[in-house]
Amino acid sequence: MAIVLYRFPLSHFSEKGRALLEFKKLQFRIEERRVGLPQVGLYRLSGQRKAPVIDDGGRIVADSTEIALYLEDRTPEPRLLPSSPDARREVMELEDRIDHWMGSYAPVVWFDWIVRERPRDVERLLEVEVWGLGRGRLAARAVHPLMRLGKANRLVEKSVERTHVLLGELCERLEKHRYLCGDEPSLADVAAVGLAFHLEFPKTRHSALPEWEGIGVPGFADAAKYARFFEWRRRFYAEHLG
Repeated sequence: MAIVLYRFPLSHFSEKGRALLEFKKLQFRIEERRVGLPQVGLYRLSGQRKAPVIDDGGRIVADSTEIALYLEDRTPEPRLLPSSPDARREVMELEDRIDHWMGSYAPVVWFDWIVRERPRDVERLLEVEVWGLGRGRLAARAVHPLMRLGKANRLVEKSVERTHVLLGELCERLEKHRYLCGDEPSLADVAAVGLAFHLEFPKTRHSALPEWEGIGVPGFADAAKYARFFEWRRRFYAEHLG
């Protein structure tokens, strides 16, 4: 029986969850959910409202890291975690950092960009991701003045700064090794490629918006200083994630 993945279509953590299933070469199908009323169904299923959630024959697992640990026990190969305690600790610590920094800040960088430069994409985002907004046009108009508030500006500045810092660190790691924690792929790699979702939309057969594939945030996805990371990420998708 195929695993069921419940996701929000444009969620980077949902993409991380999907990438974990692909990396493990498991059969799965996707159930799309949207933010709003459909989250009640997620709560009834898993006791919380976030995605991703998987249903493996009645075993319900929420949270992308918990999903990773569950899949590692369920299907040990290909491995997400090294057998060495020290190496395993390094992978888990880096994955946690990527979750917190890429997970928190990269979507803000992207959203600020589309609000300023691609307003039609804001409408499309709300239409696909948020329940009950129809074409999303009225809600999109309300977003623009909110993004000009001082608090929003400070969040964007912090997000831009920290995304630059993290991408620089990841590039330094990739200068030394084929993957982020050595010469074999790990959970840290899957987290990095999945959570960079909004910085450059990947080419995948499971894309919710195929017309967005390959679109990247200027100054990040096209920056020469981060070329090592984004070229490596594209190869990782082609080799491991489909």
